[in-house]
Amino acid sequence: MDLIEIFFGFFDFLTKSFLLLAPMLLLGLLLSGLLHVFISRQLILKWFKKDRLSSVATSAAIGVPIPLCSCSVVPVVTEMRRKGASRSACMSFLITAPETGADSILVTNAFFGWIPAITRPIVSFITAVIAGLCCIGLIRDKNETEDGLQTSQATPNAEGECGDHYCHEYLIPESDDCYIPPATLKQLTWDRVKQYFKRAFGSQQERRSNASQSLSSARSAAYTERLNENTDSSASKENLSFLQIVKHVLKYGFVEIADDIFFALVLGLVIGAILYLALPADMMSSDYARWLAYPAMVLFGVPIYICASASTPIAAALVAKGLSPGAALVFLMTGPATNTGTIAIIVSQFGSLFASIYVGVVMVVTVVLGVAIDMLLLATGFGLVVNLEPSHAPSIQAIQILSAVLLLGLVLWRFKEGAFKQGYREFMENLRPKAFSLREK
Repeated sequence: MDLIEIFFGFFDFLTKSFLLLAPMLLLGLLLSGLLHVFISRQLILKWFKKDRLSSVATSAAIGVPIPLCSCSVVPVVTEMRRKGASRSACMSFLITAPETGADSILVTNAFFGWIPAITRPIVSFITAVIAGLCCIGLIRDKNETEDGLQTSQATPNAEGECGDHYCHEYLIPESDDCYIPPATLKQLTWDRVKQYFKRAFGSQQERRSNASQSLSSARSAAYTERLNENTDSSASKENLSFLQIVKHVLKYGFVEIADDIFFALVLGLVIGAILYLALPADMMSSDYARWLAYPAMVLFGVPIYICASASTPIAAALVAKGLSPGAALVFLMTGPATNTGTIAIIVSQFGSLFASIYVGVVMVVTVVLGVAIDMLLLATGFGLVVNLEPSHAPSIQAIQILSAVLLLGLVLWRFKEGAFKQGYREFMENLRPKAFSLREK
């Protein structure tokens, strides 16, 4: 294969992958913003207080759709622990949040289909529940001083932490959450619809319109007060508007979350293209290679820093070259959930025993489930087909091309605003060994 063929093959893989993931990723970013605004943090924390199966399962389930990388999830879990969440609930959330997310589930569906897209969060949920139960059984109250959280340290909130080029702005000033109750959203939406019809049908019945506007302002103020009570924010008296909420949803999903994942996503696509071209098609032809694939994926996935969406095209390239679906699943679970930087932070914040359970359960359970999935596929005769081709239907092609153009524009815009430098710096910092990082401190 000459250089021209290599170049065109590399570009072809990137183009097809981009067309496949663009619609799903844009939808996932939108869902991220909606989850951020319409799920109350206080309500979540209320469910996590006790070391019991229900708290572990609930925190694991809530972590499944939330798109946080393995590093950004640690300050969130730290805050949960400080507000009274149990260690076992923190453990389960710490696993599912980075392993899956609304964006990565949809991207998985684009490359592998709906069955793996459903299987991935299920495996993550099972892993998190087992880890939470191990945490309950192995970490006792007497270890609270050693393995508990060091509350004297001022770890910033991931939601309100200022980055190098943006700082999260809450919908309500002096609040610690961006949650909007459904009743408030309903009223604001209805007010917006009424304003639209008023402009559309002119200024008839002006007196009635003025009275309605006054009533609308009074209702808006009342709902703002109710919103302040729900979020424990009594200092804010400002009225929210429908456009403010929409802008906040879009900014959180398409700016803040996008800045966190775009560098790793582009890197994942490039690595996937390189692997697709470099690996031989018969690399898994021997039995030894198939069995060695599981520990190889563990050794490859545990130390590196990669988000859930970015790991998907890499796994797709590996499966296309003969890697078993179960071994690919091991990489999809261990890669996003662990890296050397995150492990070091978890040790400092929660203790060595907590970190050992976290890493050990992720490794063991994902390998066991990966082998079980391969055995099931072998017994039933089913195979996993990797989709590396865009759709041939004209309507779907139009959606994919439009989405790819929008996503490319979004990537270039965010890179211009500093997301590339931020992502590169975070990636390089997480590549450094733990001992080197601790020595610097």
